[in-house]
Amino acid sequence: MNCFFTLLVTALLVAAPAAANVLPVITNVVVRLEADEIIVSYDVEDPDNETMDIVLRIAGTELRVEPDAPGVSGDIGRSVAGGSGKAIHLPLSTLPENSPDAFVPRILAYDGKGYGGEMIEVDSTTGPDFLVCRYELTNEEFAAFVRTDGYEMMKYWIIDDGSLEIEETGWNYAGKFQWQAPRHWDPKADPPWSSDPYSNRATSPVLGVSWFEAYAYCKWAGYRLPSSSEYLEAAGLYEAAYPWGDERMPAESGPDYPFANVKFGYKGYEHSGFDSDGSEFAAPVGNYSPAGDSPLGIADPLGNVWEWCSDVVAIVNFGTFSCATRPIRGGSWATGMANLEDATKDLCPLYRTDTTGFRCYK
Repeated sequence: MNCFFTLLVTALLVAAPAAANVLPVITNVVVRLEADEIIVSYDVEDPDNETMDIVLRIAGTELRVEPDAPGVSGDIGRSVAGGSGKAIHLPLSTLPENSPDAFVPRILAYDGKGYGGEMIEVDSTTGPDFLVCRYELTNEEFAAFVRTDGYEMMKYWIIDDGSLEIEETGWNYAGKFQWQAPRHWDPKADPPWSSDPYSNRATSPVLGVSWFEAYAYCKWAGYRLPSSSEYLEAAGLYEAAYPWGDERMPAESGPDYPFANVKFGYKGYEHSGFDSDGSEFAAPVGNYSPAGDSPLGIADPLGNVWEWCSDVVAIVNFGTFSCATRPIRGGSWATGMANLEDATKDLCPLYRTDTTGFRCYK
């Protein structure tokens, strides 16, 4: 039997189709163990605000859905599919054996709070079509990886995309440097990200993660990191200099810059404690939406946090060690406005900077 069930639980209760990329909402996710079954229950709400209760019963590699939903098709995975359906991403070959809590981050596709696994489909002109998360990955989402011992499970750290000769490189470094959480997190604190001076809210983007940590999270959650070309296409940067157009600062924006979380110092505006964009450090994801969105509706494609990409750029010797550098794209809260037009760097994948996070693709 195929280890991935293909199922899209569509909770359409009316005949009218939803608009493209308009997603009903999954709420009230509960996961529990009963005898030999894992029971997953949740509510879905369609675009007309009608709700339906869904229950998944998982026993081994068998899955039952109650009640039977119309139009069952698509992929199981952690993210919401585009259009009018609800997708639950649940790769049955890697289900955790003993912890029902471990299911929650995989199943909570979009919780209705404006962040999470909401995905937008990109009809690519440069390669295969792909899905991209609308938002950068948040502290709350990454905490699920920490809480379910993602740092302790080697299988998520194996780099099996062919980009490294030694597939265990990330796992070896995680052990060598004793990584247990992002750079500034205190795993014993509640919440653990509260100790991060640059990003300490649940809906702020996770910072201080190496490329290897971003890769491991994506593998655990059924996602992947993007290529540079996929980032550029999702951000709308093949069509214009900026996601919002060709002007760095449209004249109507005035001193209160609504497009991206960046450092000011352009057209005579002065630096201040919170700059003129309202955020001294990382802002909650989507804080500059929709003004700064890409044409596809991707939030924060420029500014807020640099985003790791998957490409190997070059093997660079840093003196005591060498590494296959990876690109980061998009700039961050510390990037000057004048540097936004070509916001790309190559970074050693071990680096855990206060300005670097990631976004998930599929």
